[in-house]
Amino acid sequence: MTLHADVPFDDQLKRAAAAVRAARTVVVFTGAGVSAESGVPTYRGEADGLWSKHNLDRYANPRGYAAHLTDAYAWYRARAAGFAEVQPNAAHLAIARLADRVPQLTVITQNIDSLHQRAGSRGVVELHGNLREFRCDRCDWRVSWDHAPDLPVCAECGDKIRPDVVMFEEGLPADAFETAHSAVQACDVMLSIGTSNQVWPAAQLPLTALENGASVIIVNPDLTDQPFHRKVIPIRLRAGDALPALLDLV
Repeated sequence: MTLHADVPFDDQLKRAAAAVRAARTVVVFTGAGVSAESGVPTYRGEADGLWSKHNLDRYANPRGYAAHLTDAYAWYRARAAGFAEVQPNAAHLAIARLADRVPQLTVITQNIDSLHQRAGSRGVVELHGNLREFRCDRCDWRVSWDHAPDLPVCAECGDKIRPDVVMFEEGLPADAFETAHSAVQACDVMLSIGTSNQVWPAAQLPLTALENGASVIIVNPDLTDQPFHRKVIPIRLRAGDALPALLDLV
């Protein structure tokens, strides 16, 4: 079965809701598009992306961070302060409420802003870490971003501290990815929300869900008119519109 852009949104939502109602285990997999609706700049977007070539070279990989330590540390602290100013949006809140509607829900995110937790989701699997804390490279001393020192110096051993995020050229935390992979292998339905599904290895997860027989609901207003796998349900809406509507139907 091929699904095209001319399939009405309400029919797609009804099909998605039916799949969720029948599911025993559901995985929600989110990317930057969910938080963009709260005002968090995306890292890759052309208009508001934070990963300009300048930022990539100076802040986004361990070498650049170490070479521009004071500026890079201040840059990440500013990002953390910015996250604290924004609020979870309707999509975050709907995802949190979905936990009460299905037997088992796992939330997996590529975002580092903690908005899922602030919306009420529990046990969130963070594939790219978070900006709640900074940590020491050497001794793993940790401090919350709002109590972090003015200079990137560890209070325990004197080595440099860094954000607790996955930078470019670093691997995903093995325990987080293993937890995510196991949840996806076992799920009946996966909702992929606000992510391009093009950045590896996280992009592997929707494919793993399909390979194991799950339905995959993709919520993204920028989906193309390409044909989809028969078990993919595309919803071309913003997450903040689609998720509350889906929750009402579930």
